[in-house]
Amino acid sequence: MPLSLTDLPYTIFTAIIAHLSPTQTILCRRLSRAFLAALTRNDLCISLILAHFPRSLEGRRLRKFLKSNNLAALESGDWAAVFATLARRYYHLGNALPWKVERVTVLKDEDVLRGVAPWERHLSLNGKTAPFHFWDPVWTVAPGEGLLVYPAAAADVLDADDAKVPRYRARDLQTEREVDVPFDLRGKIVRRVRISHGVLVFEWCEQEPIAPDEAVSTHRHYASVYSVRRTGSWDGVIPRREDGGEVGDASSRTSEESTWEFELRCEFRIHPLGFYLDHQERFFSTHNATHYVVYTWQPWPNAEPIESLTIWELGPPSSSTPQPSQQPSESATPPPEHHHPNTNNPSSPRIIRKMHGRDLRDLSLRQSHRPALRAMALDDCTWDAARSCACGHVFFTEEEHRWSAGPHSSAHPPRLHRVKTTGIPLVGQGPRWVDDCGGGGGVNLRFCWRGRWRRDMTEAEEEDGVTFYDDDDDDNDEGGSAGNDDGGIAWSPERAWSHSQTWPGRAPCWRHDDFPYVTLSEVFDAAAGVRVIARDCFMLETLSVHIRPKIRVQGVGSNGAKLVSGRRGTTDTNKTTTAASTSTTASTTAKDHASSSSRQTHKIASKNGHEVQFADAMWSEMMGKGFICGDERWLVGEDTKGDVTILVF
Repeated sequence: MPLSLTDLPYTIFTAIIAHLSPTQTILCRRLSRAFLAALTRNDLCISLILAHFPRSLEGRRLRKFLKSNNLAALESGDWAAVFATLARRYYHLGNALPWKVERVTVLKDEDVLRGVAPWERHLSLNGKTAPFHFWDPVWTVAPGEGLLVYPAAAADVLDADDAKVPRYRARDLQTEREVDVPFDLRGKIVRRVRISHGVLVFEWCEQEPIAPDEAVSTHRHYASVYSVRRTGSWDGVIPRREDGGEVGDASSRTSEESTWEFELRCEFRIHPLGFYLDHQERFFSTHNATHYVVYTWQPWPNAEPIESLTIWELGPPSSSTPQPSQQPSESATPPPEHHHPNTNNPSSPRIIRKMHGRDLRDLSLRQSHRPALRAMALDDCTWDAARSCACGHVFFTEEEHRWSAGPHSSAHPPRLHRVKTTGIPLVGQGPRWVDDCGGGGGVNLRFCWRGRWRRDMTEAEEEDGVTFYDDDDDDNDEGGSAGNDDGGIAWSPERAWSHSQTWPGRAPCWRHDDFPYVTLSEVFDAAAGVRVIARDCFMLETLSVHIRPKIRVQGVGSNGAKLVSGRRGTTDTNKTTTAASTSTTASTTAKDHASSSSRQTHKIASKNGHEVQFADAMWSEMMGKGFICGDERWLVGEDTKGDVTILVF
C-alpha cells in the first residue's frame, strides 16, 4: 500500500505543511478525507495558528491559555475553525477586500437625534474647500467586544399599540444577533452616544425646554450611564467544539450561549443650567470605567466664551439608582450645585473637580474665540484601588492646520499641521503633560518623524532569524473593558514601547502623517499589528479631479501573512520603491457588493511599508462622518445616506 503524505509522523507532516501559506493549507483540506482529517486536528491547527497568526486576537488568547495551562479551554476550542477564520480574515485584509459587507439602517429623525455642532472650521485652498470637522455619528462601537449600538429605524420597533417607537439596539458583530438597549427615547433628544471600557453613555436633553416662552429655549442636559457586559458561557472569541460536531460548525452553537446585558449605573445632569439647541453652544466629553469628564464652551455677547471643565467619579453599578429626569421639577431653575441626584445614595456620581475659565487659562487649555480642541480622552485606569481615590489624567487634544478657515480658525495658523495633547491630573495640582508636534520644520520642511513608529508597529521584528512580537495577552483594547485580569502580565520593552505609542497622552501625529495628506481617521489594532487609515490630500485635489481619497491597510501581505521587518533602529538598505496595480476577484458576498470596475485594489511597497488600498467606491461607503472604527476583524463606518456599513474580514 503506497505511503500517503498524511501517514508521515506528526512532526514531519507539520514541518511540511508549515511551508504552505494559510490559504493553501485550507485549500488542501479539499484534497481528500485523509487530508481533511489530518489538517483539522486540534494540535496541528494550534501549531499553525502560533506560526502564522501569533498576533491575532485568537492567537493571543491561545498563548494565554498555553501560558496558564488552561487545558479545559484548549480542549473545548474548535481550533480548526479558528485557523480557517484567521486564514480567511488575513487574506481579505491583505487584499483590501471585505469578506462580507453588512448594512444597518439607522434612524434619521432630528426630533430625536440632534448632535453637538462641530467647530466652524474647514480647509480652504485655491477657492476650494474641504471639511476639517465632522458631526459625531449617532451610533457607537466597542471594537474589542464587537458590539454596535445604534438607533433602529422606527419602522422596525413597535409598541403595544403598534405605534412606531424609536429605540436603540445593540448588535453583536460576531453573531449578528440584536438586543434592545433599555434606554427610553420618549421625550428625549440624544446629543451624543459613546461606549468605552464596558460603559455606555447617552448624553441627551429633554424635548421640552425649561422656559417655553423664551425666544431661545434652554434644555436640561443629562448623561445616562449603563454597564455593558456579555453574559453566557461563550467568550465571543474562540468557538467551541462539541464531540461529534462537524468541523467549523461551532459558531452557530456558541452564538446561542452568549448575549448582552445593560444595567443602569447612574444618571445625572451634566450642566447646572442646560444648553441651547441653536448649534452655538458646544460640549466635549469622554469617559472610562470609573470617571466621566465634560468640557463646555458657551459663547457670550461682547465677552469671552464661558468655559468649564467638570470631572465626575462614577459610582458602582446599582439598579436602584434614581433618575433625576424622572423626578418632579417645580422650578425652571435648578439648584446651583446639582451634583448628586440623591445625596443619600453612595453609588451616585460625585464631582471631584471643577474648573472654569481662569483655571483653564493657567493650564493653557482655554479655547477662547479661536477654539482648536479636537477631542478629549482619559487614561485607561484612573482609579487607585489601594488608596481608594482617583488618579491618572484627562487629556485635551488640539489641532491647527495651515489651510484652516472659518470663524473658529486660528488668526496665526501653523506653518504646516500642528497637533498638541495636554494632560492634567484628575485630582491635585500636579504638573501638566504636554506633547506638541508641529509636523516638522527646517529649510527642507522635513515632516513628523513619528509616523514611521506607528507603521513599524504593524510589522513583526526579526533579528538573527528569530521573530519577536509584542506579547500582548490581555486582549483588552480599552484597559479592562471586558473585565480581564492583566495583573500577572510581565513587563517587556516591546510592551512598554507599544503602550507608549497608543497612550492617549501622545499627540495624534498620525493626523499629519505624510503631509500634505490629512489622515481623517485611523483604526490601529496595535496588538494585532493591523492598521487601517483613511487619508485625503486636499491640496492635490485642488490641482486634479483624478486625485481621490483612499482607505488603506498596513501590516498584512497579499497572501494573508504578517509582514516581518528588521529590528527597530536598523536600516534596510535593500528597500526599493515599487508600485503595482492588480485586479483580484472578491468572494461571493463581496462580489454582490462591488461592480467589476470598483474591485481593483492597489498594492504599494514603499518607505511607508506594504500598503493595500480599498476600491475608490469604498470611501463613500465608509467615510460619511469622516470616521471609521474597528479592529482586525471588522471595520465600521457610515455611508453618505447615514446608514452603518460593516466590513467583515
